[in-house]
Amino acid sequence: MKTLYCSLLAVFFSLPVFAAHNPDRVLKVNQPPVHRALTPPSRASTLSQPPNQSNGVFADAGCSICTGGEQSVADDFIVSTGGAGFDLKQILFWGGYYSTDTPPATDDFDVLIHSDNSGVPGTVICSETGITTAPRTATGQSLFGVSEYIITIDLASTCTLADGTYWIEIYNDTGSVDDDFFWEVGDLDGTNGIAGSLNATETPGITWTAGPPDAELAMQLNGDVVPVELLSFSIE
Repeated sequence: MKTLYCSLLAVFFSLPVFAAHNPDRVLKVNQPPVHRALTPPSRASTLSQPPNQSNGVFADAGCSICTGGEQSVADDFIVSTGGAGFDLKQILFWGGYYSTDTPPATDDFDVLIHSDNSGVPGTVICSETGITTAPRTATGQSLFGVSEYIITIDLASTCTLADGTYWIEIYNDTGSVDDDFFWEVGDLDGTNGIAGSLNATETPGITWTAGPPDAELAMQLNGDVVPVELLSFSIE
């Protein structure tokens, strides 16, 4: 049985259009960041935010640590391909299981890609739920006294995104195991990232709250720039 307690920030940030809520993070304050570089993927990326081991935000439908018993998080990003568009096929993200470093036998992730609705997640464009086969690999790094994992989700269906701004929402469901899943924060992608992230006390998120401005979520969004279709002409 999980023990119920809350980890709250000493200082919280909110925007007037959002409900007031302190995001449940692993630590009340950030640890000094450890800046790392990601290995370039074999395909294109539209977002690359390496983990920095400074903090984490709980993203779990069965989160006993979280206020209300669940929490989802979302981060916004930009697709900019000069009009070609981007086929999102793979999501890498970093996280861990707090507080006893005991992952569930099987994860249960939901992934939702939203349009942008004036600075908050809007309509769901693509989604995959109940993902139980995503490989998780210990990186050998430790943070907050637990192991850091990289989780790889190869989408069953390509998510085709035109140029614009989008939100990605991911949460796990650890159920009744002792530990809760947190999504590690990372360094902002200076090209396609947008500062800040949001959290909600529902899964999936409905009422979004602004998190701390430094809470960039560690992830890499990989796929392919949509190929330009060449037209052939013949002269008679």
